[in-house]
Amino acid sequence: MAGLVSLIKSILGICETKPLSPDLWSLEGNKVRVKLGQIAELSQKGEAVYLKGQGLHKPILLLRIEDDQYLAFANKCTHMGRKLDPVLGEPLLRCCSIGHSTFDYEGRRISGLAKEPLTRYAVERSDGDLVVAL
Repeated sequence: MAGLVSLIKSILGICETKPLSPDLWSLEGNKVRVKLGQIAELSQKGEAVYLKGQGLHKPILLLRIEDDQYLAFANKCTHMGRKLDPVLGEPLLRCCSIGHSTFDYEGRRISGLAKEPLTRYAVERSDGDLVVAL
């Protein structure tokens, strides 16, 4: 049954990563400020959230990779534009579509139908927040 559910999710492009509440981040010009201290979803390595709306041109995937290290990507596979999920226990991102293109943490395509790399954004810490430069 779990395999069937996984297949249906892939066909529909449904990811496991959840959106971050809009009250926990803001768009400030060409930067996104995320209230890191209030986000339980990024408390451990491998956890991720995505940001959408509030004036963003593309959704952003925000991922914790190590203690105090975070990455941000345009949350859009370069094949069909589906969202991305981190791969549990591996330094990879995977498209949520049936083709499951995978990318490394630099945004380079590792496998699948995608031809272009992901857009990766610079992330820095500022006053306890994360700041993503778009």
